[in-house]
Amino acid sequence: MKDVKSEWFGINLDTGNFRSEDPYGDLEKYLPYAVNVQVKLEMKTPNGKAYEADLTRIGQILKKGKYQGFVVLEYEEEKAFKNVPGLLEKLKVVL
Repeated sequence: MKDVKSEWFGINLDTGNFRSEDPYGDLEKYLPYAVNVQVKLEMKTPNGKAYEADLTRIGQILKKGKYQGFVVLEYEEEKAFKNVPGLLEKLKVVL
């Protein structure tokens, strides 16, 4: 990121794409370069095992990092029309 010398260059910070031992630490590390944040309900371990994302913790990271861009809920499950409204309300609370 630091090698690209342009104020127009940034990253799409997708919470579901960090497959590391410390994905929340990774979010903090890359947040200053984010121009958009996509929140997924699941995260994955380095070996690909899925687990529930901590939306409250993600919200705290975004607040602490003073992120002011768009936050997108990326919902990849069934019954979106039923489940998404409640999830958006939860995101509003934690953001």
